[in-house]
Amino acid sequence: MRKIGMKIAVAAAVFCMAMPFASFAGTWKSDANGMWYQFDDGSYPKGRWAWIDTDNDGMAESFYFDENGYVLRNTTTPDGYQVNRIGAWVVGGEVKQKAGGETKNSSSGTSGNSSGGSNSNSNSNNSGYWNYGYNYDPDWYLKADYLSEIDKAAYHYSSKYYNWDAYNPDEIAKVREQVDRIAANPCDATASAEMASVEIPVWRLRNGQKVAGTAHVQVLSSIANDVKEIFTEIYNGPEQFPIESVGGYNWRSNGLGSNHSSGTAIDINPDANPQIDVDGTTVLVGNKWEPGVNPYSIGRDSDVVKAFGKHGWNWGAGFSRADMMHFDY
Repeated sequence: MRKIGMKIAVAAAVFCMAMPFASFAGTWKSDANGMWYQFDDGSYPKGRWAWIDTDNDGMAESFYFDENGYVLRNTTTPDGYQVNRIGAWVVGGEVKQKAGGETKNSSSGTSGNSSGGSNSNSNSNNSGYWNYGYNYDPDWYLKADYLSEIDKAAYHYSSKYYNWDAYNPDEIAKVREQVDRIAANPCDATASAEMASVEIPVWRLRNGQKVAGTAHVQVLSSIANDVKEIFTEIYNGPEQFPIESVGGYNWRSNGLGSNHSSGTAIDINPDANPQIDVDGTTVLVGNKWEPGVNPYSIGRDSDVVKAFGKHGWNWGAGFSRADMMHFDY
């Protein structure tokens, strides 16, 4: 489960990695050939991985930079790892992160434009600690023209709304027990026995007017109260976000490879919040994401993302295949 693994790892402040990385402060830069990361001392990484906390939330993502210093995006790195549209390392669609801590820097590239690969000078920073002592713009991603609106929404969620403290060990223990029972005999019948139907308050659009109503969503019984609270907060929000369609448990052909098969994922208004392929343009499910135009689309400051973020759920906007409808525990 994505959140179970993430929450436990964050609580322990450890992510087990096979690759040597370093975490730094600096600035993303771009030109016609791509984008690179320049440290405060003017150097930049090249031909290696680096941990970079781009949104200053205390959690770093890992990026691979080629021999000229440009970050690799939406591909497989030379050492066999997958990176998403913005270049962050992902496993199974989940962006991997690391809490701040003592690190050791490896050599980095020369100062100036990252295309200057012919200069062999290198610089290193062995301070061993996270550096926040620079002029940081917390909304940097909103001004980054190399990021898509979906990428900006994903960064915004992590920076503004995702609650890293939403860790309930008792609840997670119950979730694990139920998922383990499903895993022992993975099929629809086994999983269905672990589910609960939750009645949730929703707003509907009728002839252009918001109308109060209810809906039902089936989820893992141990998170039923969490789900009820989330949708109550959405309903009570000033936006009065309209919900046309909501889905939870659905046994999938890949079994527990999908959070829907364990009842720990929810999709909202899929037609207006599509799943988009790794190229960033091909729509796999749904139609067009148009927040501010289509009232059913989930905007980056929607009451929907605020509620799910408060409860520590992941938003699919940050997946390699961006899944705008999707939230998972």
